[in-house]
Amino acid sequence: MKAVILAGGEGKRLRPYTMSIAKPMVPILNKPILEYSIDLLRSYGIKDILITTCYKSETIKEYFGNGERFNVNITYLEERSPLGTSGGLFLARHRLREPFLVLSGDAFTNIPIDKVIEFHYGKRAVMTVVSKEVANPKEYGICHTDETRKLVNFIEKPEEWVGNEVNTGVYMMDPMLLDRYAHTGARDFGQDFIPLMLQNNEEVYVFKTSAYWRDIGNPEEYKGARDDLMRGHFSPPSFKKGYHHSRDFMEPFITRLQVACPNGKKPVVLAKLLETVPTSSNQKEIVFDHRDGGRTKIISDPKRGFIIYSKADRRNLARELARYYGKKIKIWQKV
Repeated sequence: MKAVILAGGEGKRLRPYTMSIAKPMVPILNKPILEYSIDLLRSYGIKDILITTCYKSETIKEYFGNGERFNVNITYLEERSPLGTSGGLFLARHRLREPFLVLSGDAFTNIPIDKVIEFHYGKRAVMTVVSKEVANPKEYGICHTDETRKLVNFIEKPEEWVGNEVNTGVYMMDPMLLDRYAHTGARDFGQDFIPLMLQNNEEVYVFKTSAYWRDIGNPEEYKGARDDLMRGHFSPPSFKKGYHHSRDFMEPFITRLQVACPNGKKPVVLAKLLETVPTSSNQKEIVFDHRDGGRTKIISDPKRGFIIYSKADRRNLARELARYYGKKIKIWQKV
């Protein structure tokens, strides 16, 4: 799985700390904020990281290089001019072909990434927003959900508000969103992208966390983060125990494939799938365990045909499994 860290912001509210360095390079106990985020991703086995850069980008590149020193692989997405919180993602459309994580470069957090990913797949979401309750939500986007945790309303930086569950700037996203909402130029998650998805009734869900999280957006929050770390209120990720994933959803590599299918053809396709004696099945979800390792889950979606998730400990195997069932579904539609 890949992750994108958004690190292109100028950080005007955090001056004078950002006069000579990029905002994510501001140190907390002699360690850049961005390094804590990279450590968090690596602690969950995510080592393929893309970083969007713009303001003072050389300070990030000189420190992290290609990521080898930190046991990760870093690719930089340089923005010639600021593209907002989500505009830079579209620079990476060709690199993001599987579900991926997005982290804000100025977030200081130890959010449980494995739980976020499990939640995302369990809800069959196209996007998962990670939220947290805060005392004063005025500077953030407020999330309102229904009983299933689907996002039904989102208010960015309100003057008046109801509720205190806010967007942390951490997301899990399906890559098809980058094609469906293809865009050139600046775009913001809170102002543009999320409201547009709500308008289109996309499957956007909200994972509420009680983990530590601070948006290092001003000197007061910056000082609070330093104090929290010194007092032991923030626990950096541990690498000693390794990465633990759930059996049902997590593997080193997951490939997602969508296959269009008219609803009238679905009974034939489902019947053919069930003939292969899957591990477990129902009319909406069929799961196969494979002898050569890995697992494939095929979901019948009323709006999107069939969605295939194949997972394996090798990227090529995950892709082969997904493509195999994708071809079968296309053939069976013609029967």
